[in-house]
Amino acid sequence: MGRYRNFWRGLMMAGLVVWPSLAFAQGRTVTGTVTRSAGNQQPIAEAVVSLVGTLTTARTGVDGTFRIEVPAGEVRLMVRAIGFTRQEVTVGAAQTTVTIALDEDVFKLDEVIVTGQATTTNRRNLSTSVSTVSGDEISKVASPTIENALQGKVAGINLQSNSGAPGGGIQLQIRGNTTILGASDPLYVIDGIIYSNARVLGGRSAAVAGASVQEDDPANRVADINPADIASIEILKGAAASSIYGSKASNGVVVIKTIRGQGGRTRTNVSQRFGFFDLQRDLESRTFGAGDVEEAVGIWGEGARPFFANGTPRKFDLYDQVFGRNDLSYETVADVSGGDDNTRFFVSGTWKRDEGIADNTGFSRQGLRVNIDQTVSPKVEVQVSSVFNRSLHQRGFTNNGNNGGTSGYALAYQPNFQSLLPVDGVFTGPALGTQGPGANPVQTNRLSRNEAETYRFTGGATVNWNAYTTDKSSFRFTAAGGIDVFNQADDVFTPNELFFERIQALPGTAVEQSATSRQNNFNVNGVHTIRPGEWQATTAFGVQLEERQLKTTRITTTNLVPGQSNVNQGTNLTAAETFTKERTLALYAQEELLFFGEKLLVTGGIRAERSSVNGDTEKFFVFPKGSASYRFLNVLPSLLGDGAEVKIRGAYGETGNQPLFNQKFTNLGTPQFGGANGFTVAGAAGSPGVEPERLKEFEAGFDANIFGNRAQLEATFYTRNTTNLLLNRTPAPSSGFTSEVFNGGKVRNRGVEIGLGLTPARGRFNWVTNATFTLNRNKVLDLPVAPFRPPLSGFGGLGVTFVEEGQPVTQIQGRKFLPDGTRSAQVKIGDAADDFRVGLSNDISIGSFNFSMVWDWQQGGDVINLTQFLYDDAQNAADFGSAAHATRLQGFNAGVIAPYIEDATFLKMRELSVGVDLPQGFVASAFGRAVRTARVSLSGRNLILWTDYSGLDPEVANFGSQAIRNNLDVAPFPPSRSVFFNLALGF
Repeated sequence: MGRYRNFWRGLMMAGLVVWPSLAFAQGRTVTGTVTRSAGNQQPIAEAVVSLVGTLTTARTGVDGTFRIEVPAGEVRLMVRAIGFTRQEVTVGAAQTTVTIALDEDVFKLDEVIVTGQATTTNRRNLSTSVSTVSGDEISKVASPTIENALQGKVAGINLQSNSGAPGGGIQLQIRGNTTILGASDPLYVIDGIIYSNARVLGGRSAAVAGASVQEDDPANRVADINPADIASIEILKGAAASSIYGSKASNGVVVIKTIRGQGGRTRTNVSQRFGFFDLQRDLESRTFGAGDVEEAVGIWGEGARPFFANGTPRKFDLYDQVFGRNDLSYETVADVSGGDDNTRFFVSGTWKRDEGIADNTGFSRQGLRVNIDQTVSPKVEVQVSSVFNRSLHQRGFTNNGNNGGTSGYALAYQPNFQSLLPVDGVFTGPALGTQGPGANPVQTNRLSRNEAETYRFTGGATVNWNAYTTDKSSFRFTAAGGIDVFNQADDVFTPNELFFERIQALPGTAVEQSATSRQNNFNVNGVHTIRPGEWQATTAFGVQLEERQLKTTRITTTNLVPGQSNVNQGTNLTAAETFTKERTLALYAQEELLFFGEKLLVTGGIRAERSSVNGDTEKFFVFPKGSASYRFLNVLPSLLGDGAEVKIRGAYGETGNQPLFNQKFTNLGTPQFGGANGFTVAGAAGSPGVEPERLKEFEAGFDANIFGNRAQLEATFYTRNTTNLLLNRTPAPSSGFTSEVFNGGKVRNRGVEIGLGLTPARGRFNWVTNATFTLNRNKVLDLPVAPFRPPLSGFGGLGVTFVEEGQPVTQIQGRKFLPDGTRSAQVKIGDAADDFRVGLSNDISIGSFNFSMVWDWQQGGDVINLTQFLYDDAQNAADFGSAAHATRLQGFNAGVIAPYIEDATFLKMRELSVGVDLPQGFVASAFGRAVRTARVSLSGRNLILWTDYSGLDPEVANFGSQAIRNNLDVAPFPPSRSVFFNLALGF
């Protein structure tokens, strides 16, 4: 009997467990439709409908309809969709159907933000600062690269170009300088695939004697991304947000999501742009009058005298002769998307050609993207992303070049009374006599080549398996992998007939280079979620494997046979090859807890990883993170409006910066003995114990959504300390080395980021304005070596950045005049970092008409204007003889660079766009009934620049790709403005 008593007790206990499920099963089915609230209330596909308090969800189909099982009685449903604000509705006990209309999410409050390798959260709950830019904001105005399209739109970032040459060459810095000798780029991740942003130096400096190899002016490979393919860009700025990527994340992470197909009938979009680029700003040279003949002869020799034969010589616009092209540029983009509830696809193609403002310069990009989403079964989904690109960069010959082989350098020494254009096909000689370098930049551009052609494939797949889902818990298994490969071929050729080549000992140069890059990343993740009541816990864990390698091979030949450009047609041939490879293995775990009806979010996580670039390849380095946020609902409704919401948040995180590939190795040198190459140990010693730099950051802030969703305010305050810096020191002389790499030192960045969004008007007249404010202060807190000048930070007495304890790493040192008129030693004379930056964008719609603009204001910062220095050296400055010129000349003659330090404050109109959707009747008659929509627009980029800076562009820096920002201006490619007309058709 006791045995049966136990049986009945067990049966009763099982009944207690099963009864809630039976009760739920005795509920009902609710069906409904999710639509847009505005316009013609079109259905919204892929909206997620969830039963509040449970994990039960449903997804709308292509027609916006859904079906969800709910228990008996009154229930609440939450509806979320990308681009719309979420909405909660109550379904009565007897109600079986519901229609839900969603408003557009102007301030992206309900965006889904990446918080882990396989987890996301709603922006309303986000406990860290993450900036998001939509694809529409990126592609509205034609831009060479996505980085150009970010300017003025995001707080906390600094974008700087190393020239104005076509096709990019922009460096993105997030929250200040966090390293001195390490890698400085953020990590780029596209659809889960780690994407290379390598800059491969093409060899231009080999053809321009006296230029550093780092002044080759390469484009970074983010230029390969087609902005029209982008759905959104998330910038993970803080360490707590980016620590999921470990020791590659101290410079921030840029997460890019591309457009994916949606179910429904097949849709085709075609966009055609036509426009041109035009010189935004030029430099003038000294103008000579009839009485200046003897002075001109004294500078340029007797060859100048004939130009004064008829009195005042003719004046030529030399910058227009070199940079005056404005040929037709174009961009064609087409995409097809569609599918059903099981299979969705997005296919796009692009063909872009930006003509440069100088001969033989420009940028081309062609690409084909295929994204496919497949629902294999109710539990298994597969996402595939792939794109093939071809890019061609023709960047010409600009930046530094002591032999005049670059345009800006040669123009500094060219009198404006002598034309550079050919007469009857014959080019005139450069800069008469022996003054300055001998070159004709028009001849150089027309007869030379500096091209980089890149072929690239990026592809990956993600498999999601929903192992089980109940109303209280679920487990999801995710596996993903991707590959990013490119081959870049550089071709540089300067024939021996060029004026600057004729005077070389071995005239004529050809460079051929091949660079092959491959990056793989794979990860396997498990995500377990439980929701037993008004709280929810999400546990994520996984393993990641990342590999990257880059191989470059370069052949350089000088003393070419006339008329030949092949590298085997010269007498002096050298070859070089580099190969870098790295592998990283990481394990991670993360916990997210939501309490009190999704008002409190607490997140904690840890990543442990080891890498082949570390000295100890078996050692795991641990990077923890933790954050929390709390939402206060309906705050001060009488003052802030109904539904006002304020969120406070705080976070702490640690990330790393891996050592560069060769920093743990001692390299070999290749000196020559008797005309043959030999080998010797190089002067720099590797560090077998080298470790990643470590960044530790505290971040706090608040977000407020007030006045009935008409205003949003975000404020973030951060302190980030980078320790274990990668530095060089001088070892004991007995070691035989002159320097060695080691870890030590500390740099701090503190800053404020503020974002403000307003919607002053809604409805047929709609106005959205956004403003950003960025302030960052950097300081070296600990430096275990003597103060030093970083590599490639300037030209000695002509001004350099200088690393010194107690000072920012961006300080500029040089000589200045003391009160007694003598010159000082090397002292601080400026700072490359700005005081603050402000961005302002406005988007106004009146019915089918739209107007938008973006402004960017930088206050402060200093530039070393060595382009002006060259004009003064040539006695060819436009203000020759003025008081300002006299001040500079005094410094020039005394070796004092302070007069050439200029303020970099500017205000730029980054973007301007005016467009209109054409009426349906006109569209049908003009293009046929197959065309659903048609839009025409006119847009411009960099149309206005206000600055007191006397050079071409206060943002340009010749060594812009270095870890420490150095505002060094030495004859760069001039900035350009662009205007494009666009016609977009939807089929």
